[in-house]
Amino acid sequence: MARKTKQEAEQTYHALLDAAGRLFIRQGVATTTLNQIAAEAKMTRGAIYWHFKNKDAVVQALWERNAETLHHGFAQLLLKLDTEHPARAFRQALKQILQSLASEPELGQMMKIVMHNIEFTEQQTELHRYLAGKKEEIWSAMAQAFELLAERDGLKVALPPALLAQGLMSYTHGLLHSHLSPSQDRAFRLDLEQHGDRLLDLYLDAVLKESEH
Repeated sequence: MARKTKQEAEQTYHALLDAAGRLFIRQGVATTTLNQIAAEAKMTRGAIYWHFKNKDAVVQALWERNAETLHHGFAQLLLKLDTEHPARAFRQALKQILQSLASEPELGQMMKIVMHNIEFTEQQTELHRYLAGKKEEIWSAMAQAFELLAERDGLKVALPPALLAQGLMSYTHGLLHSHLSPSQDRAFRLDLEQHGDRLLDLYLDAVLKESEH
């Protein structure tokens, strides 16, 4: 049997990730097996085990492909806010990431898997620690942004930057959770593309001194 070319191996890799994404959304991560992913992609068992040592590695690879670039870019925006107009830059960065989460299908799929389809228990796996690290990166960058805003007298409230970061992350997490709710939960679904900016302003107007949007 001829060895696969680098291009063919890459095509197989992405086909397996595409199949995994569909199955994780359809039936959850816990009940999906590597063999099922291979079958969904119309590949052999050997193909999935060649590319991934276990299911956690599949989820991590999905994150790296679908979310890591935007995740890193957002963190960098928060860490390098325009010092002349930090409140405006902070607001714009948050709106930009929220709209990307709402409008980019692969990114939305990844967030839905992380928020709705991975079982989190008291026993932390390597995958749980990996995802927790990603969350902490954003929290840390957001806390540093609030520190800069406090230094520039850009805040209306005298709360610790770490607490403000935690509150904002909880708020945006709730918005995204509602946006990604199953279609049958119509009463709880939220269209972030249509309403995300205004709902974000509702929160930020209570925290930031700058009124220009």
